Amino acid sequence: MKNTTKFIFFLLVALLLSCGGESFLASNDGGISGTGNGGSKSSLAGSAYKGPFIQDSEVNVLKIEGDSSSLIASSQVQANLGDFLLEVEPGLLSVATSGRYYDETEATYSEESITLKALVNKDPEQPALVFVNVLTLLSHDEAVKGIDLGNSYEQATQDAQSKVKTLLAAVTGDIPTSQPFTNMNISNRPGTTAEDNAYALYVSALFSEAVNERRLEEPQYSMATLLNTLRTDIGNGDPIDETTLRSLQEANGRLDAASIQQNLESVLIGQTIAPVGDVIDTVTPGLEPPSNLTTSHNPTAASQQFCFDMTAECTNPEHKAQIVTATGLTYDLQIDDNADFSSPIVDLSGWRRNYYEIEHSSLGSGTRYFRVRKHHDDSQLSLWSETDFEVP
Repeated sequence: MKNTTKFIFFLLVALLLSCGGESFLASNDGGISGTGNGGSKSSLAGSAYKGPFIQDSEVNVLKIEGDSSSLIASSQVQANLGDFLLEVEPGLLSVATSGRYYDETEATYSEESITLKALVNKDPEQPALVFVNVLTLLSHDEAVKGIDLGNSYEQATQDAQSKVKTLLAAVTGDIPTSQPFTNMNISNRPGTTAEDNAYALYVSALFSEAVNERRLEEPQYSMATLLNTLRTDIGNGDPIDETTLRSLQEANGRLDAASIQQNLESVLIGQTIAPVGDVIDTVTPGLEPPSNLTTSHNPTAASQQFCFDMTAECTNPEHKAQIVTATGLTYDLQIDDNADFSSPIVDLSGWRRNYYEIEHSSLGSGTRYFRVRKHHDDSQLSLWSETDFEVP
C-alpha cells in the first residue's frame, strides 16, 4: 500500500473512531465474554513501534476467552512504518507484533527482534485503531489478570496502566497523561494527544538509550531483557532494581530531543513527531543528585557529619545556618563498608534534613562509604551522590 493511501486510510479510521467520544478506541459496553460468537468481522488498523517496526514484522491477533486464547488473524507490518491492517472478530483481543524495529536514538535498525503486545476490547462490526508499544506491553498481563478477577476491561486496563506509571515514576516522576496507552503514538496522528505521545516516545527512547549503553559492558543485554525485567517488577509489585534504575536515570542525561526528532522524521516522512523534548525537560531536574556533598570528622562528638544541598561545606561552621527541612522531597541515606552498598550499616529513607551526623562508635573503623539521593513526593528518585571517609 502506498504511503499516501495508507495515510488517508488511517486518517479516515481515526476520524471515524474519534467521533462522539473521548477515546478513539472502541470499547464493548456489552461485556467481554461471548462477544465474538457468530459476530461479523471488522477492521483492526494500527501501528507497532519501539521505534517503528520494520516491514514484514509479524502481527498476530489472539482472542481471549476465559483462561484460553486462540489465534484468529495474522498479518504483517506494511513498509517500515509499523502500520498494519487486519479483519478480526469482536471480543477481547491480544494484538502481538514481533520483529525488528527502528532505534530512534541511534538512527539504525535493531539487530534483535522483540514482541510487543496490546490488549483491545473490540466492538462488533466497528473498526478500531490500536497502537502497540512498550507501554501496552508492560500493562498487558496485568490488565488480563484484572479482567480474570471480574473487573471490566476499562477498569482493568486503567489499573494496569497505573501500575506501569507508578513503576516508571522512579525515573519520570508524575507525568500526567489523559489517554490509554493504546492511544499513544510516537507521532501526532489524528485523534491522538501530543502530550501523551511525547510521554510514550520518551519512554521508548529512554529504553533504547539505556539498553544500548548497558550492552557495551554486557553484550548479551537486550531490549527484551529490559522489558522482561520491568514486566516482572510490575507483576510482583516490586520497584525497579537499583542497577536498572541507575541505567535508566543515566540514559535520560544522554537523550537528545533534536536528534530523536530528526531521526524519526527521516523515516516517518511527513508526520509530526511528538514533542519529546518537553518530557526530557520536565524529567531532568528531578534526576539531579544532591549537590555539594561533603563530610568531616567532628572530634568533639566523635562523629561523622555529612552536608548536602548547601553552599557551605561541613568543615565550615557556616553550614549549620544552612541546615533546612526539605520541602517536596525527602532523602535516602546509606552508609556501608562496601563500595557497592550491598550490606548497608545505615539505610534510612524519609530523612527530611540536608544534614546527617552519626557517631563513629556505630560504624566500626576503616574506610566507609556514604551516599544520598532525593526522593521526591511524586516518587521520582534522583541519582545518588557518593563519598567515602575514614573512621578512626
